[in-house]
Amino acid sequence: MHPRAIDIGTSGWRFDDWAGSFYPLRVPQNQWLEYYAARFSVGEINSTYYRIAPARTYAAIERKTPPNFRFIAKVHAEVTHQRQEPASSMRELLAALEPLRGANKLIGVLAQFPAGFRHSTEAISYVLEVQSHCDGVPLCAEFRSRTWLNDEAVSRIREAGITWVCADEPDLPDLMPHRLLTTSELFYARLHGRNARTWYNSRAGDRYDYNYSEEELGAFGRELVELESPARHGVVLFNNCYAGQAPRNAWWLKSWLEAATSGQQQLSANGLDLSAD
Repeated sequence: MHPRAIDIGTSGWRFDDWAGSFYPLRVPQNQWLEYYAARFSVGEINSTYYRIAPARTYAAIERKTPPNFRFIAKVHAEVTHQRQEPASSMRELLAALEPLRGANKLIGVLAQFPAGFRHSTEAISYVLEVQSHCDGVPLCAEFRSRTWLNDEAVSRIREAGITWVCADEPDLPDLMPHRLLTTSELFYARLHGRNARTWYNSRAGDRYDYNYSEEELGAFGRELVELESPARHGVVLFNNCYAGQAPRNAWWLKSWLEAATSGQQQLSANGLDLSAD
């Protein structure tokens, strides 16, 4: 993909431990989104996974971001994890997000399915049912189980026009391996970190406590640039949100892609400055 077609950001922007690690202490919490949006052009709304706020909340979010800023909102856990009747939850979510949709700031909604949601005929039917309740808003599906990485599943997702979310996560037997592929006009990748030791063991530490190295980020950047994809737009979002690692890694990759566009070959993280002019 051409670097200019790829937007970089993080999976959320409101984390207490980003104060001092990403947000200067002088910036009050009610201005964090403006600070974030001055540096990145896309972000995920993860709070909708836990609770769908009233539409006025998302209207305020819309007002705090510039016209070219875009969002992806996560569907509620009852849709992806409880997996009962998704219709009412999706109606509530889309109604709440109308201020973003009306301002042309909503790229799509993200359904992040757990590793226990394994590929089957019934599972595919459920994903298609969720899509049927999206009212024309693009559906992006992230499958954590590696059972989904097969020709039948990818073909069905592509035929439906659903965006396949490429997950980067620890190399564990049940999890989706690192693969970049496209099933719609949107390329979408989420980088969760590769901390295998803590992924299923919270006593060992935070699952998302992982800082991508320059070598890892550079290798991923080269994959993006060399990816042959029909997608018109790419979104890469970092979910290793522990202690401000996500925005730091996102800024490094953003700078790397900008350098790739201008023909520069080398970047050092030591030279990255997250402060805006």
